[in-house]
Amino acid sequence: MTMTSGFYLAIGSVLTESVATKITTAGNEYKSKKLSSLPENWWTIVSLLRRSDLLGVIVKLTANDFERVCKEPYAAVATALFEELARKPYLIVAHEAVVGDVDLELTTSDDVPSEDWDGYTWNDQAAREFFGTLESNIREHVLDLLAKNELTISTYKRNAEASVLAASFVEDTQSNLLFRIYVPAGRLYEEELTKLLGMFHDWSGSVKHRTVRQGGYKTPSGRVIEFYGEQGMTTESVGTELEEFARFLGLLDQPGAAEAMLQGLGMDRMKAINLVARYGKEARRVLLDTKHERDRRMLAIQQQIESELVDDLDSVASNEIESLVQLLVPASPFASSSMTMQLATGPGTLPSVMIQQQIFQHVEGVVAQNLNGAVTLGVPAEQLIKLVRELGADAGTALENDARELADPGAPTSARIGARQRLKAFLVRNGQRIESATFQMAWKWIEAQVGGSAS
Repeated sequence: MTMTSGFYLAIGSVLTESVATKITTAGNEYKSKKLSSLPENWWTIVSLLRRSDLLGVIVKLTANDFERVCKEPYAAVATALFEELARKPYLIVAHEAVVGDVDLELTTSDDVPSEDWDGYTWNDQAAREFFGTLESNIREHVLDLLAKNELTISTYKRNAEASVLAASFVEDTQSNLLFRIYVPAGRLYEEELTKLLGMFHDWSGSVKHRTVRQGGYKTPSGRVIEFYGEQGMTTESVGTELEEFARFLGLLDQPGAAEAMLQGLGMDRMKAINLVARYGKEARRVLLDTKHERDRRMLAIQQQIESELVDDLDSVASNEIESLVQLLVPASPFASSSMTMQLATGPGTLPSVMIQQQIFQHVEGVVAQNLNGAVTLGVPAEQLIKLVRELGADAGTALENDARELADPGAPTSARIGARQRLKAFLVRNGQRIESATFQMAWKWIEAQVGGSAS
């Protein structure tokens, strides 16, 4: 489903020859604009961002760009630019030396420089001499402005990494990638979620009359499920249709109500009756498999906890642990992915029992270990996942999936590089909140993945 019209907007020196060729070969055009210009040119960029035939935007931010955003003549147009950018498919990249605080050690070896560096050793000091050192208040202001507009930034160390990110972005937008889900092997409801998304794919065609293609891949460590849509479909619209599909599933035990919903969506009565009967059978099978899998996991978790806490069982009853396990183990297959988690049944309330904090944390750890799959990631990766859970806020689940996909040697190189750069951006953004040794351990693990380079 390659798009045949429209244009890409490149802001900053971000388009390599290979990325530009990828755009033009598909029949698209591109326009290049620079932020190293007067505010009037920035308003021109805002006008381009408002065009309906804009397919995607690729932005490279430099230290000078950060400083311009904070200057009075640019304040109003910078706000407008970021607001409009948030409404379009986008990729924002910036060098680690620009985004990272001056006190962070971002290099772990004498790496080849990202730009045309003519010095002898490429390290933190050399990078900052080349890119310049930002005042922390300028960096924080721009990063906060991006966050306010829910814009995320990917860092890069070498130009090759920025080029890979840009090429992947163009491929995804040309194919209109709506969402991609990474599910670790052995995660609770891995198979059930896959079946439900297969039903949603059928629903998109049968009920919504959409042309949607399902793709992805599977490795020994996990699987990716991808949905590509027809022109005009967006991530937001498919999210709304997923919610509608979830409501329909909830009505299948009331066939009359489910049929009425389909007729309300424009389907004739007989077709609605037949579709409800078919979906009802499939959904009951998935729900039964879900119940059996949940019961099996909860029994295994409870037995493990009781075995490990045998010396503490005098202070907490078995039924209290059982209640806590039931609360922590989700009941819906939609809980298996960040993309669909909002469709799962909401969390319950904590059991009204007094459980020691140490025991509660132990139960939480055992549950998480059993729910997330059988693949062992190692201490640095697990520590990174702990950090994104604590500091990742709304992006925490997606960043955790990035960490697991980065650790999957069978995943495509471009996907792993994208995951790596998003995780590095997370670390540099939160560097001052992370203990130095922990930061360095997580950073070194991230850099060691994918051969440490954009090969």
